[in-house]
Amino acid sequence: MEKNTLQLSFSSISVQSRRTKSEFFDQIKELLDWKLIEKEIRKYYTKGISVSGRRSYSGLLLFKISLLQTWYGLSDYEVEEQLYDSLSFMKFTGLTLEDDVPDHSVISRFRTILTQKKAYEKLMNHINNQLTAKEILVKKGVIIDASITDTERKPRGKKEYEITATNADASASKERIPPVVSVKAQSHVDTDAAWTIKRGKLRYGYKKHVATNQEGLIVSLHTTAANESDMNYLDQVATATATPKGTRVLADKGYCSKENRKTLEEKGYKDGIMHKGVRG
Repeated sequence: MEKNTLQLSFSSISVQSRRTKSEFFDQIKELLDWKLIEKEIRKYYTKGISVSGRRSYSGLLLFKISLLQTWYGLSDYEVEEQLYDSLSFMKFTGLTLEDDVPDHSVISRFRTILTQKKAYEKLMNHINNQLTAKEILVKKGVIIDASITDTERKPRGKKEYEITATNADASASKERIPPVVSVKAQSHVDTDAAWTIKRGKLRYGYKKHVATNQEGLIVSLHTTAANESDMNYLDQVATATATPKGTRVLADKGYCSKENRKTLEEKGYKDGIMHKGVRG
């Protein structure tokens, strides 16, 4: 799958249909009841008061930005720039030319909160239930893929170390207990993210395991640290789709393992996992 295609649209609208972003976003607005989605978001995220005195942003606005990142494969910095430059992005999120755009740190903190509360999966289920009720979602097949979302809240500069005091009763022990030396945490760092190497490039952030149907509609989404192995999450993502038995589950070779093939067979799914190349 190409990174910059609309592979994760909500319906049959995709880059292949040659529709504009504005048309795509207009149809999304018609399909979904955003007031119900906002009500669901409030269960996991409430608009706080900015310490710096700047305006705080609604959970719905930040969730829509998160959707844009998923659809277009944008990092926190990239989606921030697009919100300044793209009128269609601004219109979709509800921002105006006079509004301040949430910066990358706000977007990162929002994602961290929703990831910790496992809210993305629940919100996607809520959206899919709306589409199913309108007979738009038809589950004929499932495609599972993983993508990296970068965060700029990564470690910088040289590592600093701190010495942690040992057991207070160490003096009473006959054996000398050495002090514990650990890496000192930097206050700006998103500690839920992690380093990974993708196509030879070092990246710091999250990995999104996304399941879509053959029309491109997201039916399941699970977020992990970027260094987590794809193989460990195929079962979790495929099961969350509530896809009928007999459905073929397509996944790239990152999900290839004997355990995953056995799991699909036991749950009544057809095995569509790519095979890894082997010597000879």
